Amino acid sequence: MTRILSSFFRFILFLFGAGIVLLAFFLFNRGGVLSDRDIFMWISIGIMYLVFFIPFFFSVMPTGNFSRKIPSVLMLWIGIFVYIPASVVVIGLLRFFIISLNGALVIQSTVFFAFLLSVYFGCFAASHAGNAAAEEKNKSRYLKEMKTMAASLALKAGSLSNEYEGIQKLIKQSVDDIGYLSPVDQNRSAEIDLKILDVVGNLLEFCDTVSEGGHLVQFEREVKALQMLIKERKLLRN
Repeated sequence: MTRILSSFFRFILFLFGAGIVLLAFFLFNRGGVLSDRDIFMWISIGIMYLVFFIPFFFSVMPTGNFSRKIPSVLMLWIGIFVYIPASVVVIGLLRFFIISLNGALVIQSTVFFAFLLSVYFGCFAASHAGNAAAEEKNKSRYLKEMKTMAASLALKAGSLSNEYEGIQKLIKQSVDDIGYLSPVDQNRSAEIDLKILDVVGNLLEFCDTVSEGGHLVQFEREVKALQMLIKERKLLRN
C-alpha cells in the first residue's frame, strides 16, 4: 500500500468514526436541550476520539529516522491510554454528581495538559534529540576519516629510513595534533578538513615513493603545509 493510499484510507476511517460519534450524539439527544453536564460529556467524548486518532496520522508524518519514530509513537500511546480512562472516570463522576462541573473542568484540563506533555516529549523532544545527534555526526563527518588516514600515515612514516628522521618527527607531531582535533560546525571546518585530507593523501603517496627508492624534494614542504593547516583548524571553536 502506497503512502498516499494509506493516508487516504486512514482519513476515511477517521471520518467514519467521527460519523459514529455524531450519530450517537443525535440518537441520545434527539434535539433535546443539553445541560451543561451533557455538553461537557459530549465535548470530552469528541476530544477523546481526536486524541485516540492522533497516532494514526502521526505514523504517516515524515520523521526522518525510523528508530526515533518508534519511541515517539510509543510515548503517544502511553499518553492516550492514560488520558482516555481518566476522562471516562471524570465523566462518570460528573454524571453521578460526585464532583461538580467546575471540578470536572479542572481535572479534565489537568489530564489534557499531562497528555500534551506526553505529546511534546514523544514527538518534539525526541525529534530535537535526533536532530542534535545528526548535527553532531555531521560535525565529525571528515574528522573520523582524517584520524584514520593520519594513523596510516604514522605507520608508513615510521618505516622510512633514517635519512628522513626529521620528516618522521614532523609527521608524528602532525598526527598527534590531528588526534586532538575536536568536531566543529561543518560549514566552517569542511574546507580545511578537506585540504588536510588531500595533504595527508599526498604524504601517504610520498611515503610509498620514498620506500621504493625515490627521492622527493617537496616531501618536507608538504609536511609543513600540513602543520599550517592543522594550526588553522585548531583556531576553529564551536
